[in-house]
Amino acid sequence: METKGSFGFSYTSKIVPQDSIVNLQVDGITIKEALDLLLNEHYEYKETKNFIVLRYAPLRLSLITDKAWGDKNTYIISGYVADEQHKKMHNASVYEHDLAQATLTNEDGYFEIVLHHIYQPIALTVSKENYKDITTYYLSEVNIQQKKQDEDSNYYTSDFEDIASLGIARFLTSAKQQIHSLNLGRVISQAPYQLSLTPAINTHGTFSGQIVNKISLNLMGGYNAGVKGIEIGGFFNINKMNIKGFQLAGLFNISGGSVRAVQLSGIYNDVRGNTDGVQLTGIKNNIKGNRTGVQIAGIFNNVKKNSSGVQIAGLFNSVHGKASGIQLAGIFNQANQFDGLQIGLINVAKSSTGYSLGLLNFIGNGYNKVSLGYNETIDLNISLKTGTKKLYTLLLGGMNAKKDDKLYALGLGLGKSINITKWLTLNPELSCRYIYQGNWKDRNLLNRFDLGFNFKLADGLRITTGPSANIFYSTQGAQLENYAYIQNRTDRFNLNDSKLRGWIGWSAALTIF
Repeated sequence: METKGSFGFSYTSKIVPQDSIVNLQVDGITIKEALDLLLNEHYEYKETKNFIVLRYAPLRLSLITDKAWGDKNTYIISGYVADEQHKKMHNASVYEHDLAQATLTNEDGYFEIVLHHIYQPIALTVSKENYKDITTYYLSEVNIQQKKQDEDSNYYTSDFEDIASLGIARFLTSAKQQIHSLNLGRVISQAPYQLSLTPAINTHGTFSGQIVNKISLNLMGGYNAGVKGIEIGGFFNINKMNIKGFQLAGLFNISGGSVRAVQLSGIYNDVRGNTDGVQLTGIKNNIKGNRTGVQIAGIFNNVKKNSSGVQIAGLFNSVHGKASGIQLAGIFNQANQFDGLQIGLINVAKSSTGYSLGLLNFIGNGYNKVSLGYNETIDLNISLKTGTKKLYTLLLGGMNAKKDDKLYALGLGLGKSINITKWLTLNPELSCRYIYQGNWKDRNLLNRFDLGFNFKLADGLRITTGPSANIFYSTQGAQLENYAYIQNRTDRFNLNDSKLRGWIGWSAALTIF
């Protein structure tokens, strides 16, 4: 139906049975008739822009008006809400959508709502969870002036999670706001601004969670349906739907929908939908949907789905889907699939078509090798190679064990694997090793370029050999007893510097995995 009608359905997944086999073939009937056949007339349908909202509502309400009088400046309506058995309904939401005003019924089902600045017919709607909405119109005592409908007044999206009853948002919002959210769900209105001291004390009262504001200024914190403009909170901002524009909070921002904005906070940003823009926080960014743009956190970035753009964290970056762009972390980068550039001490990906730069790179389909070998300078060498064939990192160690010719080596490098045939690859590698020749105060750096030919002997077993070019920099002026002294090499060439030595060498190694 979505495909043929060019619209989308929006509903909370828990209200629709997901274990039923459905076989319905119909033609020439309305969408409502098809939905009634599928859902046994236990649901209510609302059309909002290009969405049809499904709401579980097997029961019915009735509204009994007690009083309705006033003028275009102030109009008062009072009465009772009951069910089909005439039982008075407690905590039913009574609201006027376009005027963005609402109240709740008391324990006796009674309500009174005072409406202001009326420029169109009053449409008073009653909503309660699991009941079908009813709407009553009031015309006779009001001088109506038709107002042009704002095409954007029904700001709506299917991409949000109602956060009023979740975690810290539940703690910070009032009980009446949470009841309205349950009753009204996806009934959303718009207003030019909201001013708040706390979520419960604001210019929209208990209806604030159903209103999208262009400007939201919150001294301590505020609660909105969403923002299309600017929102500033002294401590926090809570929105059940989307944010578009600019958002700033001293401590945290929470959004149940998507964010297309510059979003700044002192501690963390929590977005249940998608993000597109700039996110900056002191501790953590947490995104439940997809992310594009720039994301910066002092400690941790976490994206549940896909991520593209720049992601920077003081300690950790984590993407549970596909990551593309740049991942930069002080310690750890993780992604399910990666295509871009990872830079961190440790980089992890189940698969990668990009580049990973770190001390250790654990790539599921990557290049992970260990080599044991010998070269013209160091008798025993071990290297750990992790990354991808495009680019891998080398962790290097080595030693000479001879009693009168000892030295120890520790270094880093970069390499690349180039396929020549099925059994032969070319591995150019650039590395730098610190050489210990008896004194830590001396700087002895061996810079080496190896051109290795990698011959496959069997699965997981290769032999590597090839020439190398070496440049050795040293501040050590004399040989120490029982230690090697590379400066004494006779096969060196002159580099016109007393601290530099150069020579052509070679290496041979056995590579496993």
